[in-house]
Amino acid sequence: MTIKRYFYLALLSLLYIQCESEKLPLETSDSIRLNQIGYYPGSVKEFILVDHTADAFRIIDGQGEVVFNGELQDRGTWDTSGERVMSGDFSDLKTPGTYTIEIDSIGASYAFSIEKKVFEKALNASIKSYYFQRASMPIEETFGGIYKRAGGHPDTACAYHPSSGRKKGQLSSPGGWYDAGDYGKYIVNAALSTGQMLHLLEQYPEAIPDASLNIPESSNKQSDLWDELLYELNWIRTMQDRDGGVYHKLTAKNFSGFIMPEAYDLERFVIGKGTAATLGYAAVMAQAGRLYTSADPVWAAEAIISAEKAWNWALRNRNVPFSNPEDVSTGQYDDTVFSDDFYWAAAELYLATGEKKYLKYLENNRETYQHQLTNSWKFFVRNNAFHSLLENREKLPKNMSDLLVSDHLKLADSLLVKIDKNPYHVALDRYEWGSNSDVLNQAMILCVAHRLSGDEKYLVGAERINDYIFGKNATGYCFLTGFGSKRAMFPHHRPSGAEGIADPVPGFVIGGPNNDRQDQHEVEYSSEYPAKAYMDVEPSFASNEVCINWNAPAVFVLGYLEQNRKN
Repeated sequence: MTIKRYFYLALLSLLYIQCESEKLPLETSDSIRLNQIGYYPGSVKEFILVDHTADAFRIIDGQGEVVFNGELQDRGTWDTSGERVMSGDFSDLKTPGTYTIEIDSIGASYAFSIEKKVFEKALNASIKSYYFQRASMPIEETFGGIYKRAGGHPDTACAYHPSSGRKKGQLSSPGGWYDAGDYGKYIVNAALSTGQMLHLLEQYPEAIPDASLNIPESSNKQSDLWDELLYELNWIRTMQDRDGGVYHKLTAKNFSGFIMPEAYDLERFVIGKGTAATLGYAAVMAQAGRLYTSADPVWAAEAIISAEKAWNWALRNRNVPFSNPEDVSTGQYDDTVFSDDFYWAAAELYLATGEKKYLKYLENNRETYQHQLTNSWKFFVRNNAFHSLLENREKLPKNMSDLLVSDHLKLADSLLVKIDKNPYHVALDRYEWGSNSDVLNQAMILCVAHRLSGDEKYLVGAERINDYIFGKNATGYCFLTGFGSKRAMFPHHRPSGAEGIADPVPGFVIGGPNNDRQDQHEVEYSSEYPAKAYMDVEPSFASNEVCINWNAPAVFVLGYLEQNRKN
């Protein structure tokens, strides 16, 4: 070999080495789906690759160093999304830090974190979203930052609609949360949502410490979650009639346009009175009264007395369904089956009062232990009852307690079977309105199973479901506003659409894929697959709206994970 040729080859080698060391980072690929917020050090950590095949992946730290190498497994095709799915597991990576996943010839993932309190900010935001939904008060800059706004809907002189049973007069019913993307306030959904979050307070009273949310009541020596729930509970109490029955909702006759609360000029009415609203009231007031006795015994006693009054009304009016009057088009929250509502109310009243008549009702009117999808405000009330009874099972007859535990674990195990079989490791097989709440309710069931049994498999299942919400799904979106790299930016939410701020109000769980596409007359969906039936556009009330009962299970699940994975 001549000296000249040797020099030439050496130069090429040096250039090659230099190029390798200066490799440009791979472009971000939407085909790599993962939890965009991150993972606890001790958690199972998984991601999926869709519509590509590859053998291996690597994980890169913040300094560009390879810290993990792994292999991909073929999970087959998921018919619900039409995607070929491969999965990767990096559970052995436990070192806190910020990372990306890289796959040759495909690209890099969105950045994610591994840290001890990885969901603390998401949890706090999901609760504070309720503060931003407060009616009858301004959102001050001190607490709301750039999302400050004037107050709207004082609701101090609301007319009675004929459907309420009253022909004249006005009701003062200020406060409470706007239910969803509109400005209505609805009892049945308020009761369910508040009840779900009360479960977290019962299990972990200090999960949300005082002053952790920066709301007006912060620094009052009481959990900020309690403070936020009390804002809703105090409104709920205003909706009870003198005879014990409870009005169904407080709205205008029709929805407003996308305007700020202070620009609202529609007359508001107290609409309807029925069995579902009354029993939801009885349940949540008994539950709240029981849990608030030590903090405020007077408030608690009054709440429990009003709950009993509601129960007695419902016994006299066992089948009074609500449907919108002809001149009303706001949210209906209708129901025609009240056995589960009676069951929840009886459960909470028994736990609050200890009176045997409520226990007897439970023993004589057993509910099927199941989780029905969609319309959680209609179907998850029985699960609220189960969860309260399980948490206080020492107060139950042993045979009843044992059966509830057994039935709950059977339900949880059936969810785990679905998770194991699903390429995305989720248990959902149907996508309807508010499908993300169905997903989170399943995670809640698994958290309760973990609390009952201590078995790690249930906590892992809940984490896998949680991953879905934060980006490991067929859309690739992180479904919590203000979080993730690919996030929902245009929710169906009036203040977010009207205030002129680029980013929407943070902390809202988006409804998610909805195969029924009730808004397709206004929205053109990009996919026909059920798991992809989602559009991040403001008009999409069917897939991109926010709602208090979609946030409620997120609060419970994130709070539970933070308490059980943070160390």
